[in-house]
Amino acid sequence: MFQKARETAYLESTSILVTLVKWRKPLLIIVLLATLASSIFSSSYFIKPKYKSTVIFFPTASTSISRAILDENVSDKQDLLAFGEEEQAEQMLQILNSDEIRTIIIEKYDLMKHYGIDKNSEFPRTQLIGEFEDNISFRQTEYLSIRIDVLDTDPKMAANIANDIASLVDSMKTKIQKSRAFDALKIIEQEYDLKLARINLMEDSLKGLREKGIMDYANQSIIWTEEYAKSFSMFNNETASLKVLEKYRGDNDSTIINTKARIMGAESRMKMLQPKLDALAKFGGANMSLSGQLILERTNLNTLKQQFDKLRVDVQQNLPHKFIVNNAEVAEKKSYPIRWLIVVISACCSFIIALITILIIERSKEISFRI
Repeated sequence: MFQKARETAYLESTSILVTLVKWRKPLLIIVLLATLASSIFSSSYFIKPKYKSTVIFFPTASTSISRAILDENVSDKQDLLAFGEEEQAEQMLQILNSDEIRTIIIEKYDLMKHYGIDKNSEFPRTQLIGEFEDNISFRQTEYLSIRIDVLDTDPKMAANIANDIASLVDSMKTKIQKSRAFDALKIIEQEYDLKLARINLMEDSLKGLREKGIMDYANQSIIWTEEYAKSFSMFNNETASLKVLEKYRGDNDSTIINTKARIMGAESRMKMLQPKLDALAKFGGANMSLSGQLILERTNLNTLKQQFDKLRVDVQQNLPHKFIVNNAEVAEKKSYPIRWLIVVISACCSFIIALITILIIERSKEISFRI
């Protein structure tokens, strides 16, 4: 069985070789004609040559300017000079494929006219997008960089388009981030204004309490209470001493006169301190509460101010979002079409098709002869 299969394979290969020798001239002529035709039709007379320009860049790590510059504790992922990772590269690709960048490039270079698309055709926009995607491509390299390739019949335009697209990546990402930062800035600003108004209201309330004599509840309560206690103690002690002195001395005695003076002084100080102590009792709690709240609100206001300053930096300042490795340059040699490859493929295809056709003809002859 195996011997028979070998014999069959040998006979078939021999038959093909015989056929090749028999039809060598037609096959050679066909291959030469295909080579000549492909060489002619792949020339610049039939296919406009296209030139390639390339931009290669690395995305930066995603972090805000204020966090990267102003924060003391910055991790590697927040480092201003750190290269981006796969996530940042994918974000860049998404931005590059956005409709906005495509529309800007199409309008700036009038690609509808440049690509020779009739505006009155059935689907001009679809044709334009198809041409755009055929000539302009973006991809992520194995090193997590982004590569922009632009093919065009005008080498200068190809370089300009590639460089413009790379620039638009920065402006687009900055625009997206600034839009969000601006919204956050407005929220922080509103909160800051509300907090400031609340603090001003509390300070006005404390001012009213100060006008009532409540300056520092804690210290005043200690000092006035101690003073009142001393005066009260002196009043009681001197009153008791006066009763004893009046039994043994006359009214004109200097000791009695001085004792009475001390009693009157102590009583006067007690009368003076009593309204203050009453005011402390009435408004002291409010003073302490407002003072404590005011300290907390001022701390929160300071935090909001720091956040506001950071967001303002993010809104007002710009930093590039990429590290350029290669800018696009005007190409000196065309990249498309690759004539030698077209010629080789055409010659091979014509040879294979011709050989198959000849084998079919030979096989049909053998069948006709047997019949």
